[in-house]
Amino acid sequence: MKITVLDFETYYDKEYSLRKMTPVEYILDYRFEAIGCAVKEFKAAPYWVDGPDLPKFFAQLDKNQGIASHNALFDMCVAAWRYGYTPRLIVDTLGMSRACLGHKLTSLSLDSVAQHLGLGVKGKTVHKVEGMSRAAIIAAGLYQEYAGYSMDDASLCEGIVEKLLIGGHFPVNELAVMDMVLRCAIEPSFKLNRDLLAQHLHTVTEQKNTLLGQAMLLGASGKSDLMSNDRFAELLRGLGVEPPMKTSPVTGKVTYAFAKTDVDFLDLQEHDDPAVQALVAARLGNKSTIEETRTQRLINISNLEWPGKGQACLMPVPLKFSGAHTHRMSGDWKLNEQNLPARGGNNTIRRAHEAPEGHRVVAVDSSQIEARLVAWLAGQHDLVQGFANKEDIYSQFASEVFGRPVNRKLPDPEQIAMGFVGKQGVLGLGYGLGWEKFRRRVKSDSKNQLGTAIELSDEESMRVVSTYRRKYDRVPALWKNLNYNAIPVLAGGGTFQVGPCVFEKGSILLPSGLRLWYDNLENRDGEWWFTYGRKKKKIYGGKLLENICQALARVLTFDAALRIQKRTTDELGYLARLKLQAHDENVFIVPNEIVAPTKQIAVEEMCRLPSWATGLPLAAEAGDGPSYGEAK
Repeated sequence: MKITVLDFETYYDKEYSLRKMTPVEYILDYRFEAIGCAVKEFKAAPYWVDGPDLPKFFAQLDKNQGIASHNALFDMCVAAWRYGYTPRLIVDTLGMSRACLGHKLTSLSLDSVAQHLGLGVKGKTVHKVEGMSRAAIIAAGLYQEYAGYSMDDASLCEGIVEKLLIGGHFPVNELAVMDMVLRCAIEPSFKLNRDLLAQHLHTVTEQKNTLLGQAMLLGASGKSDLMSNDRFAELLRGLGVEPPMKTSPVTGKVTYAFAKTDVDFLDLQEHDDPAVQALVAARLGNKSTIEETRTQRLINISNLEWPGKGQACLMPVPLKFSGAHTHRMSGDWKLNEQNLPARGGNNTIRRAHEAPEGHRVVAVDSSQIEARLVAWLAGQHDLVQGFANKEDIYSQFASEVFGRPVNRKLPDPEQIAMGFVGKQGVLGLGYGLGWEKFRRRVKSDSKNQLGTAIELSDEESMRVVSTYRRKYDRVPALWKNLNYNAIPVLAGGGTFQVGPCVFEKGSILLPSGLRLWYDNLENRDGEWWFTYGRKKKKIYGGKLLENICQALARVLTFDAALRIQKRTTDELGYLARLKLQAHDENVFIVPNEIVAPTKQIAVEEMCRLPSWATGLPLAAEAGDGPSYGEAK
């Protein structure tokens, strides 16, 4: 397929820029002006399309080709929203670079990637034109230099395509996944419920103000005291509590453990002193403004004017290709659409993501995929068979832990609680989790999911962990095999394979053709450390198994999404495009009349085994609703 590189140059100033706005707000703003666009057809000289000529250029541009850009999530949104142009295939060299070079580079900018690949150095002309319109750039005598700068960028982008794609570092089959992911933003279908978001913002703001008032009664002079680690530590000490501490695995320095993921800090929410509980709640409610700022951003997006559509309340879903080490996607544009709140009794933001009139949201989720992969890779045949037979694995495991029959589906609080512990054990202990962290996880997850915290004793937590490791003994055997045999291959070379994953020095080849990267592995006092993006990270058998399972789950989930798109097109006459993706879940929006067959196709494809996964017992569930929150 023919591939052409596009690189837009647009007006920006100190206030109106992508540093201060999400791309959708920037592109649809009344101040938006495309100065021009550099075009580079493969192996041909680049040329410049002047801003006023862009509508005619895109009206005539062949759509049956691939269009590449370094940050296609921006350039192709401009092309689609401003000029109505979307090609057959969208190629993002930024995403390709993230997948192939993210382990080596701290910055994946065009300049950094180009220099790393020996393609040249990006120019600096863009910094000369801040706050300058096309007319001002022409008047300043910088227009030809600016056009040349953009054409050089297009040539660098083409060079990345040659080096990574044509050079064989980025697998060609992943282009279809990349294109599918990018279209979640470029071709938006979700509509935002502005009233629901406004109500939610009011609720969140009121809750924060209440918490802040409580904290001020306890000695805080304002929000700044809650946000300052040192001052917050003083407030805790004033209540007779020594602040929890932790050692950074990267710097080795001791610091306060005040993060939302620090279990010792979260445990203070259950402190005997209500004043301590109130202070910690205020810190958690005011330190992190994710819920408030994200809701406000969504409201801002709902108010945007779309060319030819008015205030359509459309919601692009920006996902970052290979955003994680395991090549899972991550959220982008500071919206984190991959991690919308669902638990804890409030899924308002999810419910605010609605299907357009005459359509419904279809969400299909791969059931316990990581636990199934753990059992399959470890050769834990009894667990594999249990999953395949659709047995209640959680109740069975809980029965063995507690020494009496457990049926978590009975309407009995004690049975539900024991079943929950069994579920947490099967799903959470496959990667070597210790008893202390398991106890804390059960406590926090049960409070979020059941509304009541389950307090396991130390002895009970130890019994759950030891029972898992004894009952499913092939799993800890796999941790040891990975730790003592696989990681040394990553460090020094040799041969090793687990499932379809082939180990080499510095990387693991996945069935997708992508790799898990482990650069500069070294053993420090019996612990293995590797470099990723120039940061040191610890690796061990259980963690390596987690990386592998998440990477394989990613392959299975996205391959299924591609097949779902194809089958709905072939069998239903409607291309059910992926509209949102969250780890092991694929989300589509389809017309009302084909909801049922789409759900059937989706479940079938999520359960279909590739040739490399013989014997893996997959399962999936599909739901539908007028919104994302109601399709779960």
